[in-house]
Amino acid sequence: MGPLKYFVFNKKKDYRSGYLEHMDITEHGIKLHTEDTRQYGTFISRLMDSREDGNKWHRAVIRSVAYGDDSIRFCFYCSNSRQVFVDGRLMEWAEVIRSQDLGIRKKRELMRPFLVHEILNPQDILLYHARGRYLWMEIQLFCQAEFEPEILDMKIYAENRSFIRYLPEIYQTEDQTDFLERYLSLFEAVYQDLDTKIRKAACQLDPQSAEPDFLSWMAEWTGITEIHLWPEEKLRILLNGIVKKNLIRGTREYMEYIIRIFTGEKPFFVEYCEIEQYRDEPGVYENLKRYYAHGPYEVNILVREQAVPTLREQKALKKVIENMKPAHIEVHLVILRPYIYLNQNVYIGINSALGTYERAALSGMAGIPSIVNRRHQEE
Repeated sequence: MGPLKYFVFNKKKDYRSGYLEHMDITEHGIKLHTEDTRQYGTFISRLMDSREDGNKWHRAVIRSVAYGDDSIRFCFYCSNSRQVFVDGRLMEWAEVIRSQDLGIRKKRELMRPFLVHEILNPQDILLYHARGRYLWMEIQLFCQAEFEPEILDMKIYAENRSFIRYLPEIYQTEDQTDFLERYLSLFEAVYQDLDTKIRKAACQLDPQSAEPDFLSWMAEWTGITEIHLWPEEKLRILLNGIVKKNLIRGTREYMEYIIRIFTGEKPFFVEYCEIEQYRDEPGVYENLKRYYAHGPYEVNILVREQAVPTLREQKALKKVIENMKPAHIEVHLVILRPYIYLNQNVYIGINSALGTYERAALSGMAGIPSIVNRRHQEE
């Protein structure tokens, strides 16, 4: 069997070709206009042409973010003609839909005779009443308790494989066809979804195109644990090269690779051997031992605070490091604050910026107002 014919709405141009009222086009789909005081919006799609008179439209699959069934309403319209009479003159449906002169009430009045389905918040609907060459739809979004619904993408199937033709001829008589077609359409929809997944099975093995749910399976196969710590975008980048990197798992290069993807920048490592080389310089050696964990099985990893700005991200990074380090190694994560602080790790060109002036504090119990700060207040 050849591939099914369908129409997809998943790009900005798909929505620009229709009619929008109080709606915004986003990177993901359409949503209510954020700066409008109205609590509803309307989108009317372009005409979808099946190129066959009396075509039996099959189904519509919609991905959306809804807040109750009352937040999204779909109306499907179907016709064999691409023209309609408007106040005594013949106009193209495409012209009627995009017209700014015709109000939304007038458009609905013209479209009402061609309405075939009206449903609240559909996700997967069988269009068994839609019979005609052309199909278009009206989407109404309603704000619910300040939550704004959103349409992400849509897929409209123009035909089905009609399982009824595989049955004996007695079941294909005129009086039984309608019921059986509607009944078998349920199984056809399941078959179509499975067939699509099988056809796209190879894409699921590519981290850049795999579905989010499948990424978790891929991560487990490659030995990545605590998957919930990884944002989806970073997890795709990690999986793209993790198979080759697993050959050096447990090494410093491997840890640098993982941390660089998680934080977006290369970390700094201070190991035992790098400190031991200063043993002949007692002053330097003692300072290094005081500021860094010093032992043959201890490693210091320094990461700028800008790369992991929140405490949650820092804890997640610590967990990621614990999961990938060799069992006999103890890792000390040091977060480099972006300013110069006394008695803390400061490195020229890395975190050596001067911070804002603050009052000096004594053990957190008393404060000494500075002369500079007092002058600033007086000015």
